[in-house]
Amino acid sequence: MTDPTADELPEVLQGLSAEESTDAFAVVSHELHKKSRTRRAIEIGISLGVVIIIFAFVIPKLTGSDYADIWHEMSKLSPIEITALVALWFLGMLAYTGVLTNTLPRLKHTQALTVNFAGSAVSNVMPFGGAIGVGATYAIDMSWGFTAPSVTLSILVSGIWNVFAKLAMPVLALLLLILSGHATGKLFLPAILGLTAIVVAAVVLGLIMRSERLAERIGRLGQSIVGWFCRVFRRKATPDVVTGVLNFRHQSIGLVRERWWRITLWIFLFNLIQFLLLFACIRAIGIDGITLTEAFAAFAFARLLETIPITPSGVGFVEVGAASALISFGGPDNASTAAVFLFRGFVYLLEIPVGAMAWVVWASMTRWRRPIGSVSRNH
Repeated sequence: MTDPTADELPEVLQGLSAEESTDAFAVVSHELHKKSRTRRAIEIGISLGVVIIIFAFVIPKLTGSDYADIWHEMSKLSPIEITALVALWFLGMLAYTGVLTNTLPRLKHTQALTVNFAGSAVSNVMPFGGAIGVGATYAIDMSWGFTAPSVTLSILVSGIWNVFAKLAMPVLALLLLILSGHATGKLFLPAILGLTAIVVAAVVLGLIMRSERLAERIGRLGQSIVGWFCRVFRRKATPDVVTGVLNFRHQSIGLVRERWWRITLWIFLFNLIQFLLLFACIRAIGIDGITLTEAFAAFAFARLLETIPITPSGVGFVEVGAASALISFGGPDNASTAAVFLFRGFVYLLEIPVGAMAWVVWASMTRWRRPIGSVSRNH
């Protein structure tokens, strides 16, 4: 086995031995114990308190829904309808394996499905659990022979594409609502501002990939902005943005130039299937008055709300935002909330037990294990 050096290991693996860095259980335990018990207890308490407040008071107040009626709406689904929804959800999960196999070449689709579910399960359970999920991703991928830098690149590139998607969809939804006459002109300004931000971000990424000189200039501009914020907030340590930008370019330029269109295609397919799942939930509950455009708007803002780190995967915030959006478009109170709860049952709750099964698969599939770096060397 090729032992990774300390410089090669990401922060989530620092302090672990080479053997421990490929043991996902050890990495998760290590990440959980990085924070003191008091801080972890406070985080869990705050997160749990927020969830209780939202579900006990905010959702009934803002949506006008009653949980008994919501359950009644959901219980009317037939086994055939539930099976069809599960199949659509799983199809979306399969689509996302295309993102992972293209950002981490030579990763198998079955392995991508396993690591995606395992990491998501951890992130869906723990508040501020993103770092724990990332740590699990490193350990699992490295146990299959990938190097830490190659996994880092995969996480960075897939993360950037996901951020672009989550920012672009609300902008597209606003524009579609305005063009279809389902929204007032008041939404025009935020739609244009959002579109401008997306275009600027895409141009910056394109310039970084275009040439070393442009990447260095962008890095220096970023360095001055970050330095200003550090001075304002009296931070002693200033991140080296220039080096970070140049390193990202050096590591990712080949992958991005060769596979950007495939990554974009699979990200698009994944989000399309997830949107169709929400729309199918809306129709399965019996809501006929919500259009595709209105359902897409609810989906787009729900995806954006998932990034709120206070609760795992934005639990509570997503339900309030998506249900309120559907109700504002004319959907019945209880039925709209039931449709959102049904959708979240697939994209959030179901991923937890399935993710637990993925951990079992990873632990039992010893024939997938490889020495660190063996896959990358053969690529």
